[in-house]
Amino acid sequence: MSTLRPKYITFDCYGTLTRFRMADMARAMFADRVPAERMEEFILHFASYRLDEVLDAWKPYEQVVKNAVERTCKRWGMPYIESEGQQFYDAVPTWGPHADVPEPLARAAELVLALARD
Repeated sequence: MSTLRPKYITFDCYGTLTRFRMADMARAMFADRVPAERMEEFILHFASYRLDEVLDAWKPYEQVVKNAVERTCKRWGMPYIESEGQQFYDAVPTWGPHADVPEPLARAAELVLALARD
């Protein structure tokens, strides 16, 4: 039995600290298949399916994202392309924080370390 050892752990699951780019990616990836005037509706469905996926039994985030892309495509009557679901998942670790986040987190880390030494 292997032990899961995550490379990253975050408490920022709603984009508070991280500049979460799912909507940006969807706009770019589906621009040729979703009419511009309906793109925000498509984005809303995609976000809703991601939420729905995490409200059920636990599953790896990769599956959450891929299922949400697949369900959105099905709802919109377009084929699901596995590599597109994978692109969304692969992009997540490349997204950085909002510009105003690193400095306060660094200060908080220094404070925690100072308190731990005392």
